[in-house]
Formats: sequence, structure tokens, C-alpha cells
Amino acid sequence: MPKPRRKYRRPTLDYLANSALYYLSRYAASEASLRRVLDNKIRRAIMQDEVFAADHEAQAALRQAIDKIVETHIRTGVINDAAFAEMKVHSLRRAGRSARMITLKLSQKGLKPDVITKALLPEDEGEDPQKAELRAAQSFAKRRALGPYRKRPLSEADVADSQAQTKQTVKDVTTLARAGFSFDVAKKVLDVDFDEDE
Repeated sequence: MPKPRRKYRRPTLDYLANSALYYLSRYAASEASLRRVLDNKIRRAIMQDEVFAADHEAQAALRQAIDKIVETHIRTGVINDAAFAEMKVHSLRRAGRSARMITLKLSQKGLKPDVITKALLPEDEGEDPQKAELRAAQSFAKRRALGPYRKRPLSEADVADSQAQTKQTVKDVTTLARAGFSFDVAKKVLDVDFDEDE
């Protein structure tokens, strides 16, 4: 049985303020993500309500209200893009994500480049960023069972067949590259030297 459609509500200042509180009580949010959620309420209203769609003054007033709601939550510390970025970097690094992939994901969440760059630095805790990247790549390779972390090793016939080994290694390197890791990092994690193989 299909879910009943939620009844349409024309957005008001109180409705947007309550929607913001509800969203922030459920999710860690960046300034941009809260703004997007509240803007979507106005966009949906414009699509569903012809009278509201024609009332540009009401829409402008609500957009100003969104600015005030967001500013209030920033001032109280409920929204803190720097803390949000650090939390995301921490969890994404643990999941084996590359700095490039983390930067992409956080950019999609509307975080500014300087906030992302700063969040990536403390994660390394004084360590060389390349070591942190290598550690993340190893974590990713373990999770995906690549190279030396393969659960089912190549058969004896495949080990003897250097073409099969090279083909598997190229697949593993490609998987790491798609995850945003550099070729040098991939070579170290997989413990291969293509220069010697060629």
C-alpha cells in the first residue's frame, strides 16, 4: 500500500525555524546543508502553490528569515563548519578515503576549500600528510581485499603466469585510483614496482 502523501504546508517563519531545529536534532549539519534543507521547503511550496509562487515578496521575506535562522545557529555554535569538517574527515579517513575523495565529498556538502584544507591537517596529527594518505589507502585496500590483503590468493597457475598477475595488479591500481589515491600511493600499498615489470 503506497504511503499517504504528506499534507502540503505553506512555509512560514515559525515553520522554517521549527524545521531547522528538527533537522539539526537529527543530523550533524553544515551551514550549506541547513540552508539547502530550508530552501527546499520554499521551492516545494512554489511548485505546489500557485498563489505562493506568484508572491515574490513572501518568498524574499522567507529567504531573509533563512539567513537569520542560519546565523542564529552559527552564533550559538549548533552549526560549526570547522567542527563538522573535522568530524567528517576523521570518519572518512577511518573508512579509508583519500584526501582527494574527502575534499570532493566535503565540497559537495558546501564547505569552503580553506575549511576543508584545515580539517585535513589536524587529522594527520603532525604526521607527514603522505603517511596519512598511505594509511588511508591501506585501510581501503584491506576493506576491498586488494593486493596483499586479498582473501583468496591467485592460483598457482596464475602466480606462474605473470600476465595474470599483472592484469590483477592493474585492476587493483585502478580501484585505488578511482578512490582518489595517487599512482605512487597505490604502488606502495600493493607492493609493486611497474618499472621492474616493464
